[in-house]
Amino acid sequence: MKNKNIDNIFIYWIYFVSLILIFLYVIESFGLISRILRDDISYISSLISIIFLFYIIIGGYHLHKLRDALYFLDSNKENATDNIFITIYNDFFKASYIKNNESKTSPLYLSKIQSVQDNFKTRMYEFVDNSFFIADLLLKLGIVGTVIGFIIMLSSLATIDEMNLSKMNNLLLSMSGGMKVALYTTLSGLIGSILITIQSNFLENKINIFINKALNTKLNEKKK
Repeated sequence: MKNKNIDNIFIYWIYFVSLILIFLYVIESFGLISRILRDDISYISSLISIIFLFYIIIGGYHLHKLRDALYFLDSNKENATDNIFITIYNDFFKASYIKNNESKTSPLYLSKIQSVQDNFKTRMYEFVDNSFFIADLLLKLGIVGTVIGFIIMLSSLATIDEMNLSKMNNLLLSMSGGMKVALYTTLSGLIGSILITIQSNFLENKINIFINKALNTKLNEKKK
């Protein structure tokens, strides 16, 4: 029988994405998303949206594969093909098995086993590191958009050689466009970064569960 806690991994992600979709639907009902994409002449908000949606899907894919990998550790009967987490675990298991030819009490053996475990953890945490990197990237793209927006605002001032009503109107329109770029890209980057960070923390917790279960499985194999 499959563990209910394992089953909840992907279900939680579905709830998370459902809340995001509801949130996007609500703000689009006020025309905010369309306005952001239309008025952001730097197209950074569009880039942030594409990266965000892509990595939300990637995160769900990893969680789905992680769920299958946890089933595999529990039953050892699940299909192990095309699952990066099971591949990493099998590499770890094989590397640990080779070290069993040495004395289990020798410092060299313990050092090698620790090295194998550290390599296993490093490969697993790469998924989390990549996820946090994307969250940081979205935030920095938002900052870049803010800078570009202020540059647009300031550059519009350089075009004014004398003050009159017509030029003042054009100046205000140009400055308004620059302010929109600054605010919209900041908003897009901030929201995207927060949501990806939430998903990253969730993925990190589940990878910790997988690592602990994998190490416990290997320990039980040694005792047999």
